[in-house]
Amino acid sequence: MKSVIALLGLTLLGTPAVAQEVPSIIGTWKGASDGLSAKDGWITGPVTLVVAEQRGRSFKARITYASPKGGDQTDNIVGTFAPDGKSIYLAADDGIHIAELNGTTLDACYLEAGDNDGLAVCARLQKQP
Repeated sequence: MKSVIALLGLTLLGTPAVAQEVPSIIGTWKGASDGLSAKDGWITGPVTLVVAEQRGRSFKARITYASPKGGDQTDNIVGTFAPDGKSIYLAADDGIHIAELNGTTLDACYLEAGDNDGLAVCARLQKQP
């Protein structure tokens, strides 16, 4: 009996874990944002995320959104998938995005801390054909 248990233990230890397959998110994603800035008030407007390069779980992108001061603003960002293949974390110069991928929908929120200028904005983005 001990040999059967030992053999089962060795078999389980020798079997690699199945990794979650990471989907490609290269392309253009568009949607609308809704949030609040402690300094500038309510923020709404269009958002475009363009993922230009992806290697495994990590990628480079740029995001364009309506600036609270008027006009559009574009930032370069980097991101990576969590091991679950759905949760995504992105970093910009001054804040972080936390997102979740559900098929062709990307729900993303941006958080920025600052002295009297906290910011929290979320957007639902759809993959463009």
